[in-house]
Amino acid sequence: MKKILFLLLGTQLAFSAGAQVAASHADSLLSRWCLDVNVKGGLLSQNFTTINSLGNYPNAVSSNTGDLKFKNGKALGGDIQLGYFFGHKRHFGVGVGFNYTYQTGDVTLNNYHVEFQSTDFQNNIFRQLITANYLTENQIMTNMNIPLVLKYKNRFSKHWGFTADAGALINVQMSNSYKTDASFNYEAVYKFVDIAHTITAYDNAPVASTNDYFITKSNFYKDNSGGNVQAYFDGLHTTGYNVGVNVKPTANSGKVNYTTGSIGLILKPSVNFFLSDKIALDLGLYYSYQSFKNNAVSNYQLTNKVGDYSSVLNSVSKTNAQSYGVNLGVRFFLCNPKDRDHDGVPDKKDLCPDDSGSILLQGCPDTDGDGILDKNDSCPKVKGIAKFFGCPDTDGDGIQDKEDECPLIAGLIQFHGCPDTDGDGIPDKDDECPTVKGFAQFHGCPDTDGDGIPDHEDKCPDVFGVFANHGCPEIKVDTNISTPILFDVNQTTIKESSLPILIKAAQDLKAGKLISIRVDGYTDNTGPLPYNNALSVKRAAAVKAYLISLGVPAKKIVIVGNGPKMPIDTNDTPEGRAKNRRAVMDPKGK
Repeated sequence: MKKILFLLLGTQLAFSAGAQVAASHADSLLSRWCLDVNVKGGLLSQNFTTINSLGNYPNAVSSNTGDLKFKNGKALGGDIQLGYFFGHKRHFGVGVGFNYTYQTGDVTLNNYHVEFQSTDFQNNIFRQLITANYLTENQIMTNMNIPLVLKYKNRFSKHWGFTADAGALINVQMSNSYKTDASFNYEAVYKFVDIAHTITAYDNAPVASTNDYFITKSNFYKDNSGGNVQAYFDGLHTTGYNVGVNVKPTANSGKVNYTTGSIGLILKPSVNFFLSDKIALDLGLYYSYQSFKNNAVSNYQLTNKVGDYSSVLNSVSKTNAQSYGVNLGVRFFLCNPKDRDHDGVPDKKDLCPDDSGSILLQGCPDTDGDGILDKNDSCPKVKGIAKFFGCPDTDGDGIQDKEDECPLIAGLIQFHGCPDTDGDGIPDKDDECPTVKGFAQFHGCPDTDGDGIPDHEDKCPDVFGVFANHGCPEIKVDTNISTPILFDVNQTTIKESSLPILIKAAQDLKAGKLISIRVDGYTDNTGPLPYNNALSVKRAAAVKAYLISLGVPAKKIVIVGNGPKMPIDTNDTPEGRAKNRRAVMDPKGK
């Protein structure tokens, strides 16, 4: 319960921090007077202080008047309060009203066992034994109070707020109606002091003497195993003895009233949902504590004769009661001021009394909700900032959207709000290579080798070339496409010196001079054979990939990996191995 209370209070602080400005105005516009109607339901607990009634049993021995407990407590009720809030912000106030609670629960008494001196119908002194192993009283309690409370409210927004009541409960009535299912065993022990067994005395020993006359269940079963003990005790009771088994009280219900006028405590934190400025729903928790006194009967005995019964509450001198649970309510704000545009701002404080507006703007409208009055807003339907008289700057680049050619991306003033990511003086929207610094004649793209062909169109961007050969060096001689294409150790990257061979092969294939081509990949003999076989395939695939990049259809190229087979030079020297690391194009096909 404490954790839930702290959670509600923490929620109030969090909302207050986030909506401090709105709340400070909203509460001041509500009526000072309110009427709260609440319904509460929850759990009830009670702790009892009882008188020591054992002394009311004459010469009691081996006795215990039992342990009094309360369980299964429930509470249901409601209250109505009239409240008044004071001060400019109207956060704090006071309240008074009437509270009624209907409560139920069980009062139990365990281990009741008394043995005391008594006199029977023939004026014989004897030892009376009364026992009840477990006794329950079902309690129905009606509790009426006058609450005097301090009130707090804080409206966070148009619909949400927090409220709390804390104060005193002045009790005006506490009535306990009970009904019991109790049953008792009444037994007797007679001590005879004469031979004729006509004169009796009280046996006050902790354990009665075996020479006594026992009218008890245990003694009956000792002599009459399987006999009818009920009939035995009923017969003796009929003749006048104060004995009986499983005896129900002749009056098993009644009422016990506690002393009125006690002062208790009530705490009720809640969240409000405002339906309007006149009505708010209330959902929260409550906790109450009350201490009651009772004029306990000074000579109290739970029972002393067959059929007699006095409620266990008659032995109670003080009760501490606690109740906690859920509160549901409605708050009505009374005598609300005039507000002809119904915007929540009274006419006398409304700068625009005929136009529904914002509380924070003293009743004037702000259509786009940017905090700038429509009459001062150059863009009244789009949320903006004061710097641009209510117009937006979505990308935050210091250029308002209506003058910004790139309103969603932060840019530069000289480019009318558009960015130039690579800083080449060409705005990104006109730059075909916006992340790489380039030249205006190439629409912002670079020409690394300076051959007049931009890199993204240059097949040899790092080597000066000619346009006719896609930016690669001009082929001045009739290149033999069967010339081996060489690779470095353990590499699949084609050496730059072999690129003209591939370019010539691509030209022939695209011109139809060659129908298809086969590419054989090879390695030297260093390394494991499986690895070399895979490497030779990768080298042939690298040649195929480059030819495809030059526009050759993939279906015209077949690749084969040969590993270290068919070397063209010795593998015993570095020079020979360098020649064997190759790929060879065969225009004839195999």
